[in-house]
Amino acid sequence: MLEPQVKITHLQRKVAMSKRLIVTIVAILAAAVSVTVALATPALGTVTATLFARGTLTSPVRANADGIVLRTDHSTDHAVQEIVFGPGATSGWHRHPGVVLVTVKTGALQHYEANCGSETVSAGKSFWESGSHATIVRNATAHNTVVYVTYIAPTGAPLRIDMPNPGCSVE
Repeated sequence: MLEPQVKITHLQRKVAMSKRLIVTIVAILAAAVSVTVALATPALGTVTATLFARGTLTSPVRANADGIVLRTDHSTDHAVQEIVFGPGATSGWHRHPGVVLVTVKTGALQHYEANCGSETVSAGKSFWESGSHATIVRNATAHNTVVYVTYIAPTGAPLRIDMPNPGCSVE
């Protein structure tokens, strides 16, 4: 008769420990999210951001033509967006899941990498972004700058992830 009580007590202790562990993990995750949100640098001065379309390529892609290779290991989303940056506007520090191709239609942008290096990208020029490092663009002109962005992202992923400033003097 004594043996079942010991098993119940042992089981009760394991359940209590599991509950404490879950509460601790949830608290740590909540703190991490609030710190990331607090450090993020959102876009400022964007006039419009119009998502034209987003669709899913349900099968992996294996394309190799004319010196261009595109290979995915799983389904991906493809999206196209127009973004208009007002004078002095900034994208805020961010990154994109997958690969992003950006073409400047009108105006010019200053494109900064996490190492604080930058390049000016003017109308008719393009740049790409990929990876886990933060980037930012700024319209340093006196007029609106219009860009078209093509995203190739994991299915269902956000198109943009706000990031903290990596220590550059650009906001």
